[in-house]
Amino acid sequence: MNFTAMAHPLFFLLVLSIFPTASGTAASLSSPYCPTYDCGNGVQIKYPFWRLDNTTSTQFCGYPDFGLTCSDSGEPILSLPSDSYYVKNISYEEYTLTLVDIDILDQPCPRARHNLTINGTLPLYYSSLDLNLAFYFNCTSTPSVLQYIQCLTSYAMKSYVFIVGEETDDFDWLANCEEKVVATVMEEEISIANLSGGFGGAMKKGFILDWGSVRDCGECEAHDGLCGYNNAQGEGLCFCKDGSVSRDNCKGMFFFTFY
Repeated sequence: MNFTAMAHPLFFLLVLSIFPTASGTAASLSSPYCPTYDCGNGVQIKYPFWRLDNTTSTQFCGYPDFGLTCSDSGEPILSLPSDSYYVKNISYEEYTLTLVDIDILDQPCPRARHNLTINGTLPLYYSSLDLNLAFYFNCTSTPSVLQYIQCLTSYAMKSYVFIVGEETDDFDWLANCEEKVVATVMEEEISIANLSGGFGGAMKKGFILDWGSVRDCGECEAHDGLCGYNNAQGEGLCFCKDGSVSRDNCKGMFFFTFY
């Protein structure tokens, strides 16, 4: 004989054993699942972002790769496959975040040291407000008419910066330079006429990434739930506005069938 979870008292014991703190309003940002944080620079960390070092619960509310840490200076930090970045701003209305490369902030003449590759493994995308710059470092033989980066150039080795795709067509930059690095800046912060002198200020302003919904969270969010993950049991969760917790979505009550 079957009994639905609504009619069977063992259901409540089972829920408590799976979700021991599910008595609160799970979808509330003040709940144990989804607290709002501020590292100190005024940027609110809330869904779908979450504080990585929050160990008060084995379940977090947010996207798995959107965990942020706080620096000693009060800046939220997002770690991406290529490097770590300060989170300068998060717009929850426009679904964008502004990032600044940690490596360049304290440099009077910033040097891009790594490429940021957005390869689809994270729900992050380059913004239409961005512009990619191609840096060629330590070039031994270059066209003499081009303006080089003075603060990154020695007597024998010169470094250059271009908008990606606008390099000199009849010159093999990769063959004549030690390294190529592509860095992203906001287009409005760069002066095309003074690219070699103004790139540093633009890099310190950061760049913008858009974020989209994680594939496995779309169904949960479509029904007003907040997507989360149970670290202890290794499974996805959906925190619903009525305080219930589901493994799928918030379309209805979470049922168990007993035999």
